[in-house]
Formats: sequence, structure tokens, C-alpha cells
Amino acid sequence: MDNQYHANMVHNQVSGKTMLFAIIAGITIGGPLLALMGFSFLATMTLFVISSPLLIIFSPLLMGAGFVFVAALVGFGAAGLMAIAGLWALGWVFPSVKRDGLEGLEYAKEKLVEFGENVKDTGKDWGSHLKQTVQNSPENKTANRA
Repeated sequence: MDNQYHANMVHNQVSGKTMLFAIIAGITIGGPLLALMGFSFLATMTLFVISSPLLIIFSPLLMGAGFVFVAALVGFGAAGLMAIAGLWALGWVFPSVKRDGLEGLEYAKEKLVEFGENVKDTGKDWGSHLKQTVQNSPENKTANRA
């Protein structure tokens, strides 16, 4: 067993010539890569040092532009949601109209008018409630006395 271990060690030893070629190849490949990494880091830091004051100077303008951009995105999102809601409403009404023909259309129109009248009545109720609340408020009574 000892002889076999010794034979493996002799067989696995690397010669000095092979080691020298490996070191030369490593320096040849790794040297330029290390230099490029250093150059990239130096360029990044230089641009960071130059652009930091500009970012601070123009930050109010950039913030305004950012707010406008976000508002535009929100507007487009709201428009998309409204379009989806409209298509959903059409998809909800279309089967009843298609199934019953003109009678279904009349039924849908009656339901729509009924819903509109319900909204109108609810609005009137809220309006009278708010008017009564304002008239009964302590601030309004004080203002009417003066």
C-alpha cells in the first residue's frame, strides 16, 4: 500500500516546466483582465464624481419630470381600466340583448332608466341631508346671528 501511494505521488507531480508555462498563461490572460477591471472601476468613479454635483443641481427639474412621468403613467393606467370596465359592461349587457332581440333592448333601456332615476333620487336625498346638516351646524347659526 505504501508503494502504491508513492507511485501515485510520483505520477501526479507537476514538473517545473509545466508550472512555469501555467504561470505565464495565467499572467497573460489574467493581467489584461485585471487591467480592464481597474480601468472600468476608475472610469465609473470618475463619472460618478463628475455627475454627482450635476444631479444635485438639477434634482428639482428631475423631480418635476419624474412627477409628470408618474402622472402620465397613472393616467394611462386609469384610461386602460376604464376601457376594461366599459368592455365588461358591454359584455354584461350584450347577452340579454342578443337573446331577446328588441325586447331585450327595451328591457335593458328600462333597467338603465330605472337605475338613473334611483341615482337621481339618492342624490336628492343626500343633497337635502347635507343642506339640513349645514343649516343646523353651530357655525352656521353663529354666522346667521351676526
